[in-house]
Amino acid sequence: MKQKLMNALINERSKHPERLNATPERIFEVLENVLKENVNVYSKNIRNILGTFPSRGEVTEDLAEKICSYLVSAKLSPEVLQAISDQLMASEISTNEAIELHEAYKIPVSTLEKDLVPVSGKGCWLMDTKGKTYLDMDSNYSATNLGMANEEIAKGLYNQASQLISMKEDRVQIARTRFLKSIMPMMPKGLNYFYFQNSGGEAVDKALKIAKAYTGSRHVIAFKNGFHGRTHGAVSITWNEKYRKPFGLDHEDWVHFAEFNNVESVRTLMEKKNAKIIILEMVQGEEAGNLAATQSFIDELFELAGEKGAIVIADEVQTGFGRTAVKQNDWFACMGYNVIPDIMTIGKSFGGGYPVTAVVTRKEISQAMKGGYDGSTFGGNPMAMTAALIATRQMRELNVTGNVVERSRQFEKGLKQLAEKYGLPDEIRIRGLMIAFSLGSSERVHAVQEALKNHGVMSSLSTDQFLRILPPTIISEKEVAYFLEALEKSINDTM
Repeated sequence: MKQKLMNALINERSKHPERLNATPERIFEVLENVLKENVNVYSKNIRNILGTFPSRGEVTEDLAEKICSYLVSAKLSPEVLQAISDQLMASEISTNEAIELHEAYKIPVSTLEKDLVPVSGKGCWLMDTKGKTYLDMDSNYSATNLGMANEEIAKGLYNQASQLISMKEDRVQIARTRFLKSIMPMMPKGLNYFYFQNSGGEAVDKALKIAKAYTGSRHVIAFKNGFHGRTHGAVSITWNEKYRKPFGLDHEDWVHFAEFNNVESVRTLMEKKNAKIIILEMVQGEEAGNLAATQSFIDELFELAGEKGAIVIADEVQTGFGRTAVKQNDWFACMGYNVIPDIMTIGKSFGGGYPVTAVVTRKEISQAMKGGYDGSTFGGNPMAMTAALIATRQMRELNVTGNVVERSRQFEKGLKQLAEKYGLPDEIRIRGLMIAFSLGSSERVHAVQEALKNHGVMSSLSTDQFLRILPPTIISEKEVAYFLEALEKSINDTM
């Protein structure tokens, strides 16, 4: 046990090149996490060992030896010593130091979430620096649909990094070949030309370029309350003006916003602007609160596009890979609506949490792009392709779409019962495992989310009065029941 503690305090770089040595501040935090009310005597004795050593300095081997000898001699149980070792291995840096360094050096492009600091995961569960576990109902905006850690992906990435870590987008490579050889059964018919990228916003930007090259039109119809990313092109077609205005993108003459679920609004803009490009999320997520398109709207929209000679880009970065399945093998939202877009952007869970995205289209559209029109150093690199191969293969083997359909029904039934029992608004938006549950006000949503943490659930996504739920697509029946029980307790806590 002493050696395990030593390994947790003094990093063995040959085994863990990603780590540093532990700090005294983290040692005391872990002791408090594990020993709780009995911590004072142990902390006092370790402070005496450390003397004037800085609280955030990396402990030396000599000091670590003395600390480990003391803890072992203190006759703590093997279970307690193991817990101390495990938490130090999970993070050698304290919660406060992590937060303060982020506050000091992070450009504030987003609100810093510092209510808990995750350090490890297993399946749908997260553990934070305090040693507390939470059921994850956000799945990192739907990026970690196969869970918060994945041994097979880890092994594959290690093997690939040991062999060939990077290669430019335009070079033939084996890792990408493996992926292309296996992915076709999941794709909508005819969408089999890929341009790989690293983020959802990049994929949207490149989809717009391809569409403009093919149609010869610069005018794009997007939708009110749509969200497509933060890159320059993607944010230009995102509805919320607060994301566009700071960059002078609030009056772009090539972007036109139509009413979602209103095909006549689209027709009017097409005729007025001669627009030949339409882009949409079939389930509007962040800005609209997981609002699904109606079947009639999708049918009419695709009919209109065909009539006007326009092309449709489906932004499936969040909705894809089973997230919105309404029947088995609905790998993308468009499959559930029985349509095939001209161009599709895919990402998020594509790599099982590893960053990889792509634009996918038909051959004739792809040929509008010529050498030099675009390029990417890291797009479709061997590491990304390895992760994508393993993740998509797991999705098929685990029958993710079948699980999504079953768990969606379970969520819908449970949420309806809660709404009825507590007199909540009868507005539950659910398509697959893209869920929004109305709690009546944004203030109530925030209060319930805070209460959920006390009941072992992490849920931070919301839109106005809607609690947005995006659990990993591998979530089990038992875990859904756990969430519904925690949600009921949280509603009670906030009444």
